[in-house]
Amino acid sequence: MSPFQQLVRQLLQTKKQIDDNLKHLKRRAAEIEHKYEPRNEFERWKRSEAGRAWKRDRYQKQKERCALCKCAVRLKGSHIDHIKPLAHFPELAIDLNNLRILCSNCNCQKGHSFGRE
Repeated sequence: MSPFQQLVRQLLQTKKQIDDNLKHLKRRAAEIEHKYEPRNEFERWKRSEAGRAWKRDRYQKQKERCALCKCAVRLKGSHIDHIKPLAHFPELAIDLNNLRILCSNCNCQKGHSFGRE
């Protein structure tokens, strides 16, 4: 094999390694991006001690009632709602001023629409 052929072969091997590394980096970047999507960030916060403490405190401040229909609601069955929907305002994923406690019926009916305050 001539020196030129060896050089071309090394070049092709190096290109393949670079392509493989680039694929790996793109997969890793997608995993990291997915981890920090607003919904995932909110779910992690909600399961954290800070999130559970916020829910208990907010539940007491709302006098154990749904923020919309004002019916009595149990803490365990209540939902944390984004006043300005996460789908439209991802930057407010864990903004405590954008969260409230709703009963499951109100939260499900609200969906991605803007709620009343």
